[in-house]
Amino acid sequence: MIVISWDNVAFLLTVGAVIISGVGFLSLLLSVSYTTGNRNDEKLLGWMKQAGISDWKALQQKTGLNDIAVWDLRDGDGENIKFGELAKVAKVFSMPLGTLLDKLGLPVENPELEAHRIQCEQLKHEAQQLEEKVDSLYKEGLRLHEEMQQQKLEITEAFRESTFTQLQSLLTNYPSIHQMVGAKPELPAKNLLSMFAPLDNLLKEWGYEQIGKPWEQVAYNPQIHQPDSSDIASGEQVYVRFVGYQHQGKILCPAKVSRTLPGGAG
Repeated sequence: MIVISWDNVAFLLTVGAVIISGVGFLSLLLSVSYTTGNRNDEKLLGWMKQAGISDWKALQQKTGLNDIAVWDLRDGDGENIKFGELAKVAKVFSMPLGTLLDKLGLPVENPELEAHRIQCEQLKHEAQQLEEKVDSLYKEGLRLHEEMQQQKLEITEAFRESTFTQLQSLLTNYPSIHQMVGAKPELPAKNLLSMFAPLDNLLKEWGYEQIGKPWEQVAYNPQIHQPDSSDIASGEQVYVRFVGYQHQGKILCPAKVSRTLPGGAG
């Protein structure tokens, strides 16, 4: 049988009271320390107030940080905090990540942050290269546009010169023909027809084909004929008053047709 004396009971009660007091003191100390007192607490609490975050537990819920990460954040020890977690904290406080790191004095040698910094530098370099490439392509496009415009002018000028060469004899004779007809209206037209030979040569060189012959009687074809009356039916016999032209199957201008010939013809 074990006999417990009052002295032993008093001793045990004393030891228990000391332990309870010690635990209570440590709890109070931890509570006070967790509430305020760390290096970055003043800044963090100010940002939390602006963001409508009531306490540290609420900050954990907003950012997803665990207890240790919150302690590291408050102490300015960011080596063990993941990049994504720091980014969430910056987002909660509505500030750039770089600003958060600078204001909290978090170490920039964080391996994960350094890796992302290197990646950002690479992306920045690639973006700069793309910008330079786009600028180079833009300048090349301008150069090609100017070159095409110059070629267009040269082609147009060459076409004009070539056409003028083909029609030179007609153009040089036309003023004289006009003068001769005015002075001698009785001059036979057949004497002037040979001067229009350059036109026939030019049309032949361009590959332009004549549609119909003047005063020729043909069956009306709405694809190649332009009637002088809307009631002319397809297949009806008509006369070509003015010829048309086509080039490689494309109708440049239809031949003008009528049911009757010009007055005095035929």
